[in-house]
Amino acid sequence: ILSTVTGVHKYKWLKQNVQGLYPQSALLNTIVEFALKEEPVDVEKMRKCLLKQLERAEVRLEGIDTILKLSAKNFLLPSVQYAMFCGWQRLIPEGANIGEPLTDCLKDVDLIPPFNRMLLEVTFGKLYAWAVQNVRNILLDANAKFKEL
Repeated sequence: ILSTVTGVHKYKWLKQNVQGLYPQSALLNTIVEFALKEEPVDVEKMRKCLLKQLERAEVRLEGIDTILKLSAKNFLLPSVQYAMFCGWQRLIPEGANIGEPLTDCLKDVDLIPPFNRMLLEVTFGKLYAWAVQNVRNILLDANAKFKEL
């Protein structure tokens, strides 16, 4: 068995046997293909990619924490809160192009550890709750003024 497995050309029968035994999910197929890959794997490159994703997630978390701390301040003018909200959504004046808005808090950081993923999702959830509460307050104020008129 050892001599069969060590031969590069003899991986195909092993791969076919492993894949043919059980119906597998896409994830399991990816794991099997990675394990039986004939080309060398650059582990150092993979490690650097994971570290970059962790750094990106930390920067994202720090930015959202800063926005949450600023949004908790009651002395900010409504126009400043509105500008923060628009900046967070990347709603910018026409003509300026800074890129597409961030649609998902886990975009490009999907390989970070589960704890960090949940921390990012919970923190973004707090920001979403703040935004929804602000919109709700504005609508209630507008409704009260409309009823007065």
